[in-house]
Amino acid sequence: MNLQPYKQKIVGQKEFLRNAVGTEYKTGGATLDASAFSEGYVNAGTAVYLGDNGLYRPWDVTPETGTAATAKGAGLTSHDVKVIAGQNPIVGVLSAGHPIESKCTGVNDAFKEATKGRIVFDI
Repeated sequence: MNLQPYKQKIVGQKEFLRNAVGTEYKTGGATLDASAFSEGYVNAGTAVYLGDNGLYRPWDVTPETGTAATAKGAGLTSHDVKVIAGQNPIVGVLSAGHPIESKCTGVNDAFKEATKGRIVFDI
């Protein structure tokens, strides 16, 4: 039995929602593609979409790689999640609601177009 103390850094999540009115979440959560994210933490409010392999990837849709219309399942991660190499974590995804854009990661005009009418940033 190992009785040596073990310390683990606890990360506190920052709130990214303006309010909880009209929030909707993807049923069953989303499995992130660990190979597409850097090892460490993916913060709540990170823009993601459903990749061709069935796993969620960070939002990187640009005119060169695709359009908002071709990106399926776009949303924002609803809580912080730790990414470890080789392990695909499951995270909640906000599919509708009122987030604060400045507290989100990876949001651009293409993301806003893909989530138009569901995720509202301009309140």
